[in-house]
Amino acid sequence: MEKTAFNKIFGEFVREKRTRLKLSQSNLGDRMGLDYQYISRVERGLISPTLFWIIGLSNAFELPLELFISEFVEYSGINTLSIIV
Repeated sequence: MEKTAFNKIFGEFVREKRTRLKLSQSNLGDRMGLDYQYISRVERGLISPTLFWIIGLSNAFELPLELFISEFVEYSGINTLSIIV
């Protein structure tokens, strides 16, 4: 899978999770200590989140990291081995 495709799927996942929790981009940004514009860029698939950012996101969603990643894998239908190119 190409990086741009992965970023787009991850961004869609973040947006869906955020809206399901009734959080604005600004609310999520506040929880993570980030500007809402950064959240917007991730949700649009324009940037790749780092592991540090993903851990912060799982904390902001009040989920253990393992569960957050598991939910993303289920949402995306990505076989984790297919990510490694």
